[in-house]
Amino acid sequence: MKDFSKTSQIDEESEVYRFGPFRLYAGERVLRRESRLVPLTPKAVETLLVLVRNSGRVVTKKELLQAVWPGTFVEEGTLAQNILTLRKTLEGLNCIQTVPRRGYRFSAVIESPAIAAHSGPSWRWHRAAIGVAAGVVLLSAGLLLSRPRAAGGTQVRSLAVLPFQSLQNDAADADAGLGMADVLINRLGSLRRLTVLPTAAVLRYTDRLRDPLAAGKELRVDAVLDTNFQRDGDRVRVTAELWRVRDGASLWSGKFDRSYDDLFSVEDAIAEDVAGGVLRSLTAGERHLLNRRSAVNPVAWRAYLRGIYFWNRRTSEGHQQAIQAFEEATRIDPNYALAYAGLADAYALLGSNPNAVMPRAAAMSQARAAAGKAIQLDDTLAEAHTSMAFIRMHYDWEFAIAEKEFQHALDLNPSYATAHQWHAVNLLATGHTPEAIAELERARELDPMSLIISGDLAEFDLYAGRYEDALAEGRRVLEMDPSFDITRHFLALALVAKHEFANALQVANGVNQRNPTRPTTLACVEAFAGHTKAARQWLQSAIDRRATSSEMPFQIATIYGSLGEVDATVRWLEQAMQERTGALILLNVNPAFIPVREDPRFRAIVARVGLPPLPAIGN
Repeated sequence: MKDFSKTSQIDEESEVYRFGPFRLYAGERVLRRESRLVPLTPKAVETLLVLVRNSGRVVTKKELLQAVWPGTFVEEGTLAQNILTLRKTLEGLNCIQTVPRRGYRFSAVIESPAIAAHSGPSWRWHRAAIGVAAGVVLLSAGLLLSRPRAAGGTQVRSLAVLPFQSLQNDAADADAGLGMADVLINRLGSLRRLTVLPTAAVLRYTDRLRDPLAAGKELRVDAVLDTNFQRDGDRVRVTAELWRVRDGASLWSGKFDRSYDDLFSVEDAIAEDVAGGVLRSLTAGERHLLNRRSAVNPVAWRAYLRGIYFWNRRTSEGHQQAIQAFEEATRIDPNYALAYAGLADAYALLGSNPNAVMPRAAAMSQARAAAGKAIQLDDTLAEAHTSMAFIRMHYDWEFAIAEKEFQHALDLNPSYATAHQWHAVNLLATGHTPEAIAELERARELDPMSLIISGDLAEFDLYAGRYEDALAEGRRVLEMDPSFDITRHFLALALVAKHEFANALQVANGVNQRNPTRPTTLACVEAFAGHTKAARQWLQSAIDRRATSSEMPFQIATIYGSLGEVDATVRWLEQAMQERTGALILLNVNPAFIPVREDPRFRAIVARVGLPPLPAIGN
């Protein structure tokens, strides 16, 4: 009897069967529909492979059972379930025929097998990595032997590494898959010649049925790395494919089957192989950046990722949840520098917005301590220097020192979107508006799905008098997430600038009832619309919140400014000065203060913050 379960390793690795829109990779045990991975259980793939290899002839049930479940007793009902699954998967082809009392026949037209990439040398792994960095090592080894190359002379200048997908649909593997991508992203992100999108940009692409080319178009990158893995005891099988987004061409693919041992003993060489596979050659400086080791406790790492998720929500509740997650990560791994940097950012943003849990001074003190600890643990960490730069800019108002820190962070990791974003704020505060907008656009290129970066761009466009651009950016953000309240304030003010007061009021009314800034947005719109009574009602609501929420003096001053009441504006700005409110660093460009901008007392506060006088933005 023919043994359908085995073929030579060389033959198997070269087998790629094409039928209809599907491709079946024998070596990788993977089925794809066009560019999309089709999720199937390992035994379903094995069943399909046996049928495809024997296309046109009847494969008996006994032969299938012995080939797919060798040496194991399995009832025919299990085989029937696999056949049913395959028929649903291949719906439309009607290519698996039942031959009564005999077996099954595969009847689709199969193209000649193509040659698939071969795996690289056998590496040993470190069990402590629990598979998180294992996929990166396996992937790297394959890249060394089959380096991606852009056909037609088009180089790969920007790359998105999608979360690695588990073929076993195990919830526990979701974290591991994201971790594999995160390790690779952080390593490659230090290279100036390659733009690698941050982990936060690809978080949403964990769906097993995702389309990598559609993701690449959304993310606006040249290429997408789509990878899946399957664990079996102490071994893991990883398959990967690099897709060119422009035309859907497959630039590279590889299959790897390895154990978990001795990861960190080869990590330096592996990181270099990954980068070399994309960039062709590496400088000595690039090798130095890639060879930095970082052994991270995987449980701490998962807590860190939760922190990043909550932090990106940009709400008081989100910042508090982020603090809890980052603190958990630092408790599990006291030497986790990246978690301390995340903790610094969470405290800094909590203290920079109205909240009911912590005064600004206390929050910024915690932020400074965490940023200092991160730098102490790893002085080469761009995130840590960015955190410290934000504190220097937003709380200390030491713009020149902040500029140096931002530049240092960007030298360490030019692909770190948050560094570009906050550097843009420093540029705007110091009077370099065109440069600030360009820097923020660079941040959006790196993380095009970031709500806060696009929201900041709407804000910057508003401040620069580019109202149509501000409207377009603001609407784009709210299309992605209608609950993202930060952007509603600036979108409403852009509509006010165009005298579209009814539309502005509609946008402002969308701010969440519990958001402390809701009265400010509504009061400003009503004031500029000439509805003084309504504006004063919202003003009183803001004042009432003063007792339960920090950072409110600036909000109240903003309302008085829009009403043109100079005395009250200055009085509340003085209180904001005592709190060292971060919003003061953009005081001279904020359109809410246009009615009071010419008053000498207002200009004196601008000077005390250390801001340059800027031309007034038109009424």
